[in-house]
Amino acid sequence: MKQKKLLLLLLAMLLPMMASADPVKIDGIYYNLVSKVKTAEVTSNPNKYSGDVVIPETVMYRGEEYNVTSIGEKAFQYCNSLTSVTIPNSVTTIDSYAFNYCSGLTSVTIPNSVFSIGSDAFQGCSGLTSVNIGNSVTIIENGAFFGCSSLLSITIPNSVTNIRREVFRCCRSLTSIIIPNSVMSIGDSVYD
Repeated sequence: MKQKKLLLLLLAMLLPMMASADPVKIDGIYYNLVSKVKTAEVTSNPNKYSGDVVIPETVMYRGEEYNVTSIGEKAFQYCNSLTSVTIPNSVTTIDSYAFNYCSGLTSVTIPNSVFSIGSDAFQGCSGLTSVNIGNSVTIIENGAFFGCSSLLSITIPNSVTNIRREVFRCCRSLTSIIIPNSVMSIGDSVYD
C-alpha cells in the first residue's frame, strides 16, 4: 500500500514536467494534459475562476479520457470570487499556492484520495472557516493554512505524519487543533 501511495505521489510530482505545452479549456476549467499516462492537472484560468467550481474526476479531450489527478501550482491563486470548490476523489495532490489568497472561499473538503497539501496551498484564504482533511493526507507542507484568519477549528487525520512550519500561523480565530499520535514531526511556528 505504501509503495502504491509513493508511486502515485511521484507521478503527481512529475506531472507538470510531462504535461502538454499549452493548457486546454474543458467546460470552463483549464488543464495541463499528460498524454502518455492520460492524466490531467487543473491549472490557472487567465480570467480567474469564480463562483462554485466543480472539478470532475475525468475529462474528455479529442476522444481521449483523462483522469484529473492534481490541482496544480497557483491554479486558483487570487481567485477572490471563488466561493466553493468540489475536489474529486481522483485528485492525489494539491500543489503549492493552489488556492493562495482566495478570500471568498469559505469551506473546503479535501477528499481521502489526497496524499499531500503543498506549501502555502490555502495561505491567505481569509474567509475560510472550515476544512475537512481526508484520511490519506500524510504531509501538510509549510504555511499550508497560513493567514486563514477565519478558520475556527481543524482535525488532523491519523494518516498525517508531518506538519511543516507555519502551517496554522496567523489563524487568529482558530480555537481548536486536534493532532493525532501519528504525527512524528511538527515544524517551527505552526501556530501563533
